[in-house]
Amino acid sequence: MSGVENKKSFRERASSRIKKVLSSRPSSPVNKSDMRTNNNDNDNDNNDNNNITPSLSDISYDEPPLTPLELKGYKDTTYHRLLDINLAEELRLHLPPVLQIVHDWKLLYSLEQNGSSLRTLYDCAIPRDSNELSRRQGYLLIIMDQFHDIFGCYVNEYFRIRDRRSYYGNGDCFLWKSEISEIPNLTKQQDKNDNNNNNNNNNNSNDKDDSDKDINETNEKQLRLKVFPYTSFNDFIIYSNSKFISVGSGDGKFGLWIDENLNEGASDPVETFGNEPLSKKEKFNILALELWKIS
Repeated sequence: MSGVENKKSFRERASSRIKKVLSSRPSSPVNKSDMRTNNNDNDNDNNDNNNITPSLSDISYDEPPLTPLELKGYKDTTYHRLLDINLAEELRLHLPPVLQIVHDWKLLYSLEQNGSSLRTLYDCAIPRDSNELSRRQGYLLIIMDQFHDIFGCYVNEYFRIRDRRSYYGNGDCFLWKSEISEIPNLTKQQDKNDNNNNNNNNNNSNDKDDSDKDINETNEKQLRLKVFPYTSFNDFIIYSNSKFISVGSGDGKFGLWIDENLNEGASDPVETFGNEPLSKKEKFNILALELWKIS
């Protein structure tokens, strides 16, 4: 082989090797710092996904239902029972939350069971031991007047004699009254109308009075509770002495007032509660009265 051929063969082999090396390299150089950055970004994304916590709005929370109430203290012979479960459950919703969970209410005083005396009411309301004073408690006064309307007040302290002119009670106190309203039952009324239409096919004359009676019979009675909370316009919440009890007052008037014999009472609008009169008349006669303890 000649020297020229050896040189040509060497150049061809070298060129072939260079092409192989070039073809095996990437088309663009890789920056190692970019590779580290990309890896860190991926790690951060994974950490972010692992650390995601649901917002409060995404968490559903249902309050546990309240335990049904038990009313304790009525005698078997008691005729006037002013508080029933329906009224009690309505009033319960307006109590401070810590007292709403209390499910047994205790009758402390009943005009029918204990006699007509303000002094007796005070005696029945006194806490019997020091533990009672340390617990959160409330008291519900219920009155039925000569119109058989039922109303009263809720107070956070027990009624007692305050000889000096000083008020007590806090913003949890409120006045209330209950009303019975009639709501038409559309289903029953439709059934009545269908029956009347069938009867009209046999008898075309219907008495208007009978029609009105049918409408009244289809109405359903529903309890409606009106609550008048503390307004903070004044601090005249509770005042009680040996002669009377008043809850809410101003300008010589009382939101609720009862005399020492528990025979008569009065109710006027006052700034303390921004209330309506609780009775149909400013002054009323007391037919029944009860004091309940919630603790």
